[in-house]
Amino acid sequence: MAKDKLHDIVEIALVKDNWINIQPLTLDYAGTDLNLDIVADKLIGADQGNFKIAVEVKSFSNPSVTYDFHQAVGQYLHYRMALSYLSIERMPYLAIPEAIYINYLIQPFFQDSLALHQVNLVTIDPLHQEIVRWNPNPL
Repeated sequence: MAKDKLHDIVEIALVKDNWINIQPLTLDYAGTDLNLDIVADKLIGADQGNFKIAVEVKSFSNPSVTYDFHQAVGQYLHYRMALSYLSIERMPYLAIPEAIYINYLIQPFFQDSLALHQVNLVTIDPLHQEIVRWNPNPL
């Protein structure tokens, strides 16, 4: 499975944000394998346990942001469906570059689609290898 070019940067950003147990995960949905880019955990309190996320990474490297958006949201929805089907309690997120979000995804078409499909986003600053925003915040 080929990694998205933003993959390693997202892993570094998660580590900087104190996420642990960062690894890929293959989901077997009734004989169909789906390869989730990253799962990670964060300790939120001794009595509350860990918060668990699943992250699909997309760099939006094609010339058409709309094309990449269609692919990214489709994958996100299928991974969310598989997590539910398999009763895996992880909140799904779509990781994208912050520049894609502020330059394109703030437009009404993208915002309406993200809201309709209830897509959780985490945006990354690739240069500083840091998380810029969580929408919604996982903690």
